[in-house]
Amino acid sequence: RRTGETVAGKYHVGALLGVGGMAAVYSARHSVLQREIALKILHKRYATDRELGARIVREARETAAMGHPAFVDVHDAGVTEDGCAYIEMESLDGRDLHSIRKSDGALDPQRVVTIAVAVLDALEAMHARGVVHRDIKSSNIYISPGADGRDKVKLLDLGFAKVEDELKLTAKNQLLGTPFYISPEQYVDPTSVDARSDLFSLGVVMFEVLTAKWPYSYVSKKELLSKVVKGDLERHPARQKPELPAWLDLIVARALAHSRDQRYASASEMKDALERAAFPDAPKPGLFRRLFGRTKPPPNA
Repeated sequence: RRTGETVAGKYHVGALLGVGGMAAVYSARHSVLQREIALKILHKRYATDRELGARIVREARETAAMGHPAFVDVHDAGVTEDGCAYIEMESLDGRDLHSIRKSDGALDPQRVVTIAVAVLDALEAMHARGVVHRDIKSSNIYISPGADGRDKVKLLDLGFAKVEDELKLTAKNQLLGTPFYISPEQYVDPTSVDARSDLFSLGVVMFEVLTAKWPYSYVSKKELLSKVVKGDLERHPARQKPELPAWLDLIVARALAHSRDQRYASASEMKDALERAAFPDAPKPGLFRRLFGRTKPPPNA
């Protein structure tokens, strides 16, 4: 652990916030700017892997370029004195969706829809830049209390999933771990995934938080992996919770289709389906947004 250390000559490292297979996240204080931040630092065992370190810095740059409120603000990136790549990020106050589900059980459907719409809005921006997240899961969706009392949603770990996939591949090209969220095509050929794989993973997240259950039933890792490949899962959350709205059940089921051609074609399409069904009386941006990216006509239109 690095708690108590000063790294890169300017970060006083505080409490450990979380640990992943590739890096750890700490609270920290920037000694020059005198502000609290979060610091993600590559594990020391990967310090000599120059390619991995360089890719983390490049992905930090990609995150910073998103310019979307659902992505964590990245302030800086670099390398520590002992050769570990790091990313300086905004400090978040809240909990990840997985922790919320574990403590609170199944969430209110309207809340789930609101969170999913925010994630899809972020994915829409990401996919427009040609980036596929590859690691959508409930622990990568962070919920903070907004000033208006509504959930403020942040999508974490943009770009790291590809690196983590490569770290988890064995010589036989087998993905290790417990892949609850990955699409069938991501397991069979991780290099072939496109935006629709992220939609499948979000479908798993929605099933999880709507029912407090997994769409897969299994007794061994081998059986789970077999079911991932075959698409042998429960696609309809209403079979676990019959009181769920039929329209929501069908949207989740479509996101979880085994064939990506049967899923929503884009994050925008899935988001529109949720908004039309959940908020039928809300005004729609319509033609001007589709043409000009705004809700009102441009000047002199």
